[in-house]
Amino acid sequence: MTNPAIKTQLKDYIVGLMHIGHLVDDLDAAVASFKKVYGITDNDIRLEPPVGVIPPGGIMTRFAFVNVQGTEFELIEPVSDYFKDILGKSPCGGAGINHVAWQVRDIDQCMAVLTEHGIKPGHVTPGGVVTFGVKKLVYLDPQTTDGILIELIELL
Repeated sequence: MTNPAIKTQLKDYIVGLMHIGHLVDDLDAAVASFKKVYGITDNDIRLEPPVGVIPPGGIMTRFAFVNVQGTEFELIEPVSDYFKDILGKSPCGGAGINHVAWQVRDIDQCMAVLTEHGIKPGHVTPGGVVTFGVKKLVYLDPQTTDGILIELIELL
């Protein structure tokens, strides 16, 4: 008999929705559209990289994190040819909803459980969980999730 305290499914690790990733061709136009449709202001939007900041190596992808009544949308504009190629091959075909990101607890244990169910890392993190400062993240291989691109994030 299985110990009910042992978590065996992804739902057992989910803390909540982090964001909905949405690919766009023109980030500025998409932000303007969100402002018009939802009536949000600049205070509801966080740009990465911030306007006027060019990270080392140049801008490969631009993001706008838009908060609509507690739900965050991650608007993604691939700038470099590399990211245009990767994101254009995603299940959404390069435009529209790209992925759903869930906040999880203990991402490493979560991946161990998912691996037991045949679900593997993939997309932009085929090597597995990566750490970016204050968070760990992994994208699940859509070939093992019936075409759904899922990002898992653990805040550190």
